[in-house]
Amino acid sequence: MTTRSPIPALVCGEIGLVRSLGEVGVPVYVGSYYDDNIAYYSRYCSRKVHFSHSTSRDFVDALVALGKEEGRKMAFFSDDDRAVLTFSRYRDELAPYYYFNLPDHDLVNTILDKRAFAELAERLDLPVPKSFMPASAEEAGHYADRLTYPCILKPSHKDDWWHPRFKELVGPYRKAILCESREDLLDMYKKVVQINPAVVMQEYIDGDDLDLYSVNLYFNAQGQPLAHFIGHKLRIYPIHAGVGSIVETVKDDEMSQAALQAAARLGLRGHVNIQFKRDRRTRALKIMEMHTRNSLWAYLATGSGLNITAVAYYDMIGETSPLRPNLQQGVKWIDLNKDVKALMDYRRSGEWTVGTWLKSYKGKRVYHVHSLRDPLPLVMDSWFLAKRYTSNGNKKGAAPHA
Repeated sequence: MTTRSPIPALVCGEIGLVRSLGEVGVPVYVGSYYDDNIAYYSRYCSRKVHFSHSTSRDFVDALVALGKEEGRKMAFFSDDDRAVLTFSRYRDELAPYYYFNLPDHDLVNTILDKRAFAELAERLDLPVPKSFMPASAEEAGHYADRLTYPCILKPSHKDDWWHPRFKELVGPYRKAILCESREDLLDMYKKVVQINPAVVMQEYIDGDDLDLYSVNLYFNAQGQPLAHFIGHKLRIYPIHAGVGSIVETVKDDEMSQAALQAAARLGLRGHVNIQFKRDRRTRALKIMEMHTRNSLWAYLATGSGLNITAVAYYDMIGETSPLRPNLQQGVKWIDLNKDVKALMDYRRSGEWTVGTWLKSYKGKRVYHVHSLRDPLPLVMDSWFLAKRYTSNGNKKGAAPHA
């Protein structure tokens, strides 16, 4: 009598998800739009699948075709908002082929749209910064009079500003732009609407990059929390308006409770990622944004003793998890490529020195790319970086590394 192999997982995302599942024996298929996705080269990648862009109908058709070819349902994972949104929109069509756990589609769409989420959060009295969504230059001027300064300007969806002309029209890419005055805000507004008119003007929460946190949770289909961890961002890149380049597990009961309460009010299930900032003056917690997907640094939890990705896998396929989670605090996740670049900017701003940077690497660490157990992704990442430098910029099909 033969034993059937474990149910595969299709990962449309980064290498941390692949390693988290592969290390517990789950067969992993890696799907990507990018030719240079280093997850393709992981020892845990059982099959490479090249998709059309995740916002396209072709992406859905390819998912269906893969499901039919496989002949059994697979578990779907992604740390890409766009892939999650498209999968959610066509969930009824994809349900015969994939295990997944997502909130209702209207809620997924609302949470991933910063403009819609700001309105919903205000109605539910969630702790979010004051936000305005101008539909015209006239409205922008009106809202500019209602904000205090500095304030920030950010896109409705994070990928709205992933545009080849962003640097030319606006300047270096940032997830959000800090504006020191009304004139600065309206000048930046005129620039960014040339890229995309859907923007959010938002109250600035006082603090620096060390005041940023991310609570990552997983809820079963009944909305019961099965696992969560908090990542404290020690550095980000680009600095002051980027993504975590070194993140550490921490314990904060107040923040955990705030995240659980927000998720309950929203009626969430599945993966939830809530970005908090602690106001330096008042110490109050503010929700900066939220996502209904896996975290980019899910492997931080895995390396800390809580494989939240595997917890989700066993829950989605309806099997009892064999894991015994034991979350360790003070473990660091490092994206070395970004963190070295961040150091250069932090040195110029006077926030970090080479000495303090080196000291921050003390203790247990896991890396976004580097792994002695899975070395080929590092080799390929170095090769792709070298190719990009010699070709003087990204070409179509190259993964964004900002």
